Amino acid sequence: MTARLLPHNRIDDFVARLVGSAEVIAPRHVDGGDVFYGPIDSPAEVAWDYRTAVEPLKRFLLPQRETILRFWKDDGIHVEPEYDERERVFLGVRCCDVAGVGVLDAMYGGEIPDPYYLSRRERSTFIALTCQQPDEHCFCVCGDAGPFLDKGYDQQWTALTDGMLVEIGSERGESLAKAHEDLLEPAEVEHIAARHRLAREAEQKFSDFHAYIAAAMRMLTMNEVQPEVWEQAADRCLECGSCTFLCPTCSCFTVTDRWDDREGFRERHWDACLYSCYAREASGHNPRPERANRLRNRFFHKVSHQWAQRNGRQACVGCGRCVVGCMGWAHMPAVTEAIRRGVMT
Repeated sequence: MTARLLPHNRIDDFVARLVGSAEVIAPRHVDGGDVFYGPIDSPAEVAWDYRTAVEPLKRFLLPQRETILRFWKDDGIHVEPEYDERERVFLGVRCCDVAGVGVLDAMYGGEIPDPYYLSRRERSTFIALTCQQPDEHCFCVCGDAGPFLDKGYDQQWTALTDGMLVEIGSERGESLAKAHEDLLEPAEVEHIAARHRLAREAEQKFSDFHAYIAAAMRMLTMNEVQPEVWEQAADRCLECGSCTFLCPTCSCFTVTDRWDDREGFRERHWDACLYSCYAREASGHNPRPERANRLRNRFFHKVSHQWAQRNGRQACVGCGRCVVGCMGWAHMPAVTEAIRRGVMT
C-alpha cells in the first residue's frame, strides 16, 4: 500500500489549494440537515461527519439534462458538439459512490465510448472517504463497494487520530500527492495497521439489513425466479422512478431535439426502464408493457451474472438510497430477498 499522512492541521490548507485549482465537489450540509454533494468555495463548507449524501455522483458525470450538440442553418447545415471540459475534484465522497462511477465507466467507456461522459470523466479526480459508521440502510458489504475500497479510487482518505491516511490508488492520485508533498508526511506502520483495524470494525457494525445479491445473481442467471415474485413486486411498485434516479449506477436516458428562433439543440435526459413508455418502439409496439416484466428487466440488469461478466461487477453498490426513496418497498434488498425465498415478505 502506497500511503501518506495528512495531519489534521493541514487538511484545510490541502482543500484550499484544491479549490484554487479546480471545481471541488464535496459533501455539504443543507437546510433540514441533509447532505448533498455540491461545489464548495472554502474548506469550511465540507461536511466531514456525514454518513450518506442524498444523491449520488452521477449527476456530475451524466447530468439529468444536458445539451450534447447544437445545430443551425445559414449558408449550410452546421452541427457542433458541446463538451464539459472543467477540471473537477470529488472530495470526501463515499466509497459506494466511487464504486458506482466504476460501473458507469464500464458502460460509457467500454466498447462504444461516450465522448460526453468521457470528457467529464477524464478530467475528474476522486478522493474517497472511508465509512467508519454505516447508515441504517447501507449494505455496501453485500455490493462489494465498501465501507473501505481496495481499488477504483485516485486517493482514499481514512480519518485517524493523527490525521487523514491518504492511500494512493492511481497515477492521478500520485500526481495530486506530489503537488502537495509539503503538506504530507510518510505513513508509518501503525497508521496502516490502524486503517485495517478500522476497516474490520466498520464491517462488523452493519446490522442484519442486507441484500441477497449472490443468491439473486445465481437464480436470475439460471432462470429460477418464481413468476409470482415479479407479480408481487409489481403490485408494490409505484413507477415513481425514485430508485432509478437515486441509484449511482442507473443511467438510462432518452434523447430529444428542441428548436428556438435561431438554432436547435439535441439534449439527453434521464429516463427509467420502469416507466411504461421507456421501451416503446417507434411503431408503437412495447415489448415490456407489464410492470412485472419491467421489474424483471431492471433487476436482471442490476445483478445477473451475464451483466456482471460483461461489465466487471454487479450494478448494485449497496448505498441504500433505493431503500430510502422507494415508497412501495420494492427496493433492491426486498426484491433480492424475495428472489431467494420465492415470495415477497
